[in-house]
Parts: sequence; structure tokens; C-alpha cells
Amino acid sequence: MNLFLLKSGSFADNPLNQAINSAMGKLCPIQIVDDCIRVTTQCLYPSNGLVRVFVRNGVQSVLVSDDGEAVGEAFAAGIDFDNPDRLLRSFVRERGLLINKGCLHTNLMPIEDVSLGIIQVANAARDVATWLYEKGGIKHRNDFRQLLAAFLANTFREQVSETHIFGASHKQHNFKNVISFANGKRLIVDAVSNDVSSINARVVANLDVKSMNDHMIEQRIIYDDNEKWSSSDLSLLQVGATIVPFSQHKEVINRVAEQTRSVAS
Repeated sequence: MNLFLLKSGSFADNPLNQAINSAMGKLCPIQIVDDCIRVTTQCLYPSNGLVRVFVRNGVQSVLVSDDGEAVGEAFAAGIDFDNPDRLLRSFVRERGLLINKGCLHTNLMPIEDVSLGIIQVANAARDVATWLYEKGGIKHRNDFRQLLAAFLANTFREQVSETHIFGASHKQHNFKNVISFANGKRLIVDAVSNDVSSINARVVANLDVKSMNDHMIEQRIIYDDNEKWSSSDLSLLQVGATIVPFSQHKEVINRVAEQTRSVAS
């Protein structure tokens, strides 16, 4: 499919944007991102993060997808599985969708049906992540990660984004919240849940990046101190990066951010 690149200047006049805004603009935040329109829905992943759907348009049709975020949600929780396409194909097909390289998506559909595609993909992405959590034995998360993401978005706005960063092992790691500063420095704010899979996954990712000894990257791991943590688990987290209790996240992150932005590159 030939994609139109949705430039910011023409975004308001784009027919696809008008169609989405007409159907869903009052319910869901809509934002242009690279070559697509991103719709943040009211569906929730098991982590309590909001399901996001991505819409790309061709000449007379659209394709709606989750851009692999449902599968990524499971990987981020530490659930390990091979070949997500084979594992999930029947599950996804039952919901009227396709899967390719871990990405859930619709068939090409008329622009006027875009709202149905958004709802279909959002519900399926939620169901896929929930099924993978249950299959992997991961409990549903409480909402501290969502609260953390909301604080970062409100405080740092366009400076914070989901980012892939290479570690010393040359493996690429996904971090949900990375704050970028004008001096080129970055601050990773990584939330971890109180279970073995999540702890191991976040320690491995942070330690691999930490081993790069890149002075342009600062790292913090946030844990929910409303839960009961063992001293050994907290010590393990500290190996990956400096840990911060969620009850102190605002003051600590603001202080570290101020220190990071004021240091010359």
C-alpha cells in the first residue's frame, strides 16, 4: 500500500484525520506520529497502560494496527515466548484480524469504516496482552506505572517518549519512558513490578545499558513501595540502576532531570 506521509502542516485537512476526529475525537486523544495517526483509546492493558492504535492511509483505504504493542507489553513484563505470529494467529483470526511479525492489523478497509477498525484492534490488543499475561503467569499490574507515565507526560511533554536503546551486548532494549534534553542527555525512567519476571527483565535491560558507560544516559528504576518488597529483590534492582520508591518519584525525577539538563554534554 502506498502511504501518504502526514505532514504536520496538512494534518488538520487530512481526510483520514477528519474521519477519526468525527467518530472518536471526543473520546480518544489523537496525534500525528511519523507516517500515521495514533489514537490512544480507553482500553487498558494488564499493566493499566492505555491501548494505542495506529492508522495509516492509502489512496482510498486505511490499515489499522497496534504496531506490535500488545506483544511488546508481554515482552516488557518478562514473558518469554518464540514466534508470536504462530502462537497468536488463531487467537487473532477469531477477532477478525491478522498478525505479522507480532503486529496485529486489519485488512485494508474504507476510510469511512476507520472507527470500527480502531475499536476492533484496540479490543484485540487488550485481549492478546491479557491472554499472554495469563499464559505467562503474570498478575495484572496495579496502576502505579500509568500514574508514573501520566506524571512524566504532564511534566516533560514532548521530551518524554518510548525509546529503544542498545546495550553493551548489542541487544536493543525497549524503555517506555525516556526523557531527552537539549544537551543530548537522556534520562531513563523505568518502572518495575513486584514479580520475578518483571524484576529480571528490567534488571537485565538496565544493566546492559549501564554497562555501556555512556555519560549521556542517566537511569532510574521506579518501584511501588506500597507493595512489600524483599531486601534481596531491591538489592537486585539496584544492580541495574539507582532505584526510586514511587512515593518519592516526583521530587526525585524533577531533581535528577534538573541536574541532567544543566550539565554540558
